[in-house]
Amino acid sequence: MKFTTIPQDIYEDFVARQQRVMFTQLPAYKRTREASGAKVEVLGVVEETTGKVYGLALASYQTWSRLFYRINIVYGPVFADDAPDSARRLFYTGLKAHARRNPRVISARITPPEFRRPYDDVTPGDELASARELDRTIADLGGHRVVADFVTRGDIPITYSYMKQIGGMDFPAIQKSTGQQVRTAFNRWGTNGVEVRFVGADRIDILGKVLEHTAERTEMSEISPGQLAYYKQLVEQFGPENAFLPVAVLHCTNYLTQIHAERVEIEGKVADLTERARELEAAGKALGKKQKNQRKELEDRLAVLGRREDETRSVQAAHGDEVVLAASLFVRSRNELLYLVSGAYAEFTSYYGIYLIHRAMFEWAAAHGVQWYNFYGISGDFSDTATDAGVLHFKRQFIGDVEEFVGTYDLPIRPRLAKALKALD
Repeated sequence: MKFTTIPQDIYEDFVARQQRVMFTQLPAYKRTREASGAKVEVLGVVEETTGKVYGLALASYQTWSRLFYRINIVYGPVFADDAPDSARRLFYTGLKAHARRNPRVISARITPPEFRRPYDDVTPGDELASARELDRTIADLGGHRVVADFVTRGDIPITYSYMKQIGGMDFPAIQKSTGQQVRTAFNRWGTNGVEVRFVGADRIDILGKVLEHTAERTEMSEISPGQLAYYKQLVEQFGPENAFLPVAVLHCTNYLTQIHAERVEIEGKVADLTERARELEAAGKALGKKQKNQRKELEDRLAVLGRREDETRSVQAAHGDEVVLAASLFVRSRNELLYLVSGAYAEFTSYYGIYLIHRAMFEWAAAHGVQWYNFYGISGDFSDTATDAGVLHFKRQFIGDVEEFVGTYDLPIRPRLAKALKALD
């Protein structure tokens, strides 16, 4: 076996044959990085006699202190299922040797897509032996695990995600497998004037405005112009079949029309029951319990419709007839759909905009054979006092499990220089 650079065609073929690959290791992501001016290369381990690829990684060269580089590998290397342990070790030793041949490379930061431990919802299992072995491999090369997370450090890739496995499920089965709040929200589809509209990269500004509002009211970091430009490039390079910008839009007039139609229908039913009650009363009788309960439910629904009408007219007066409720960015990577970033306007949560975005995406995922619906980043603090407790609560409503990667490692290539230039944590 040898560590080497991997040609583009072999890279694309290898990635296309893997069951699960994060989007940051896909050819479209390589194009995204290249479009931003970054130097990138694909590195891997191959069998010398047959050319068989055991594993590879897309590596980006981050300019450091103008003259130097730090190599970044985000959710790589990706290994074939039959890759031997020796190939896994060779990747890291080979990476260090390869980096040392470039006098400008001072360190490498690697976030492997290997699991630290399994979970049942948010309950952790035992640490995996493979995770401890990777820790030792990195330590033997002089590296260490970075003690930080994406909540406090934007340059640290996400370690904890919330995942729902949906392989082989149609949409009704997916909906049935979620929590009550999600099922209730999904059932609003087509009844509350909300449309989920898919926009292109040219309307990335919609997502930007929603994220700006979300950052102002939550612990989420502010979105910089550079980050928004990165999202736009991502959508452009992945294309409309693999990157999605769903926007939940309230059409006030449409909803008011729906409310009116439902009210007319219910008022007719209430009138019929009231007339029936008068007839029975004249005969010395009364409505049965079932009919009384039915009338009360109908009257309660009329009260709800009244409140929804008042609320919607207020929204219409303040914001116009067409109102953005929420917006998201999803990226597909083979058998996985990843909920990369999202935001919503707090004052419009009663319209279920973000839930209806997820309904649209779950329907798409079911129709396209997606196996993993990845709600992505959480902090790893599962307590009620966590800074992202609300985020985790929202994601857990969909009923899935935490996934914990091994974390991020810093590997010094030129230790003294890397330390002096703060290229290591």
